[in-house]
Amino acid sequence: MKAAPKKSLAERLIQAEVLGSRYLADGNEAAERGDHDKAEKLYDKSQFWLDRYNKLAGNA
Repeated sequence: MKAAPKKSLAERLIQAEVLGSRYLADGNEAAERGDHDKAEKLYDKSQFWLDRYNKLAGNA
């Protein structure tokens, strides 16, 4: 049997949205500086968290 999550669904939704947005903003800053390799990695992290948000929200 699975244990209950330590964070509520609302907390996990907020965390996923915040991290997705933060990584997207950081990726945009890296791209503006011309660091495209770092930007791609940050965009991948952003996509992971935004996908997680959609899954938790039932949009997947």
